[in-house]
Amino acid sequence: MIDYDGLLKKIPKVKKILDDGSNSNLFHYTKPEKLLSILESGTIRFSNALYLNDKEEVTYSYKLIVNLLDEMPQLNGELSSRIKDYFSRKYKNIVDGSDNFLNKYEYYTISFSTDSDNLTLWNNYSKGQTYTGYNIGFCKKDLISDMEKQGFHSVYGNIIYSKEKQITVLKLIFEKWNKEFEKLINARKTQKNTDKIQDTLFELIDILSIISLFFKNPYFRDEKEYRIIFINNFSRLSYKQTKIFEKNGLFVPYIEYKFLKRTVSSINIGPTLEGNIFYTSTCRMLANFGYEKKTINRSKIPLRF
Repeated sequence: MIDYDGLLKKIPKVKKILDDGSNSNLFHYTKPEKLLSILESGTIRFSNALYLNDKEEVTYSYKLIVNLLDEMPQLNGELSSRIKDYFSRKYKNIVDGSDNFLNKYEYYTISFSTDSDNLTLWNNYSKGQTYTGYNIGFCKKDLISDMEKQGFHSVYGNIIYSKEKQITVLKLIFEKWNKEFEKLINARKTQKNTDKIQDTLFELIDILSIISLFFKNPYFRDEKEYRIIFINNFSRLSYKQTKIFEKNGLFVPYIEYKFLKRTVSSINIGPTLEGNIFYTSTCRMLANFGYEKKTINRSKIPLRF
């Protein structure tokens, strides 16, 4: 299994941009029927990142990587060419469609927001006056700690929306691995050294692949998204069994994670004109599943019709 945390520690500035290490609450927005299912089963889904969003979001980072390489002539030519070729092919496969999907590693993600009362996200789950969305608040520190104990060795952090910051992150990565690559290229040629050169290229591809999942178009910045990403490895030791659900006609692989009740900090109800009945209904539902001591909050955002 690739030690992504170890790779991130090589670039502490990038690691800190993703997450500064402070504790906070994360909020998973969902529909009422999904909330019921989550609390009843005690599970949430890591969903395959490739099939969750439109092509533009999936390929946004790959285009950025390829274009930036053209603007960094100081990089080693071989390294630049290999990386550009790899991500150009990935981009083309996604845009054109490809059956070459069974890679050794697949990326599974759970999305949260750092904002408990976000109008942009509520609008995704609310329909008129009598149907509203919900979110589940989780304690970030407890949630990630429990995931680790269950074998979900994840990479996590805030989505980076600023294109300027995205380019800064990529440049830090390129400069770090280019320095290592150049040092090896200039060293005495041995089989061991040749293997290290290949390992350095693979490391760069791995870190770019995972970092790319934390880049989104600035248009989505209001969502204040935070992602936890699990890398599923098709090996006997660490592979976790996937299931499939249907979303908008797509068949999306997912992995179930069974969370501890103590990681849940609150249940939050979206904007609605019938707040009192939604509140009492939610209280009764939570009592049914043993969450009666959890904090329940109602949105402070006024509805306008």
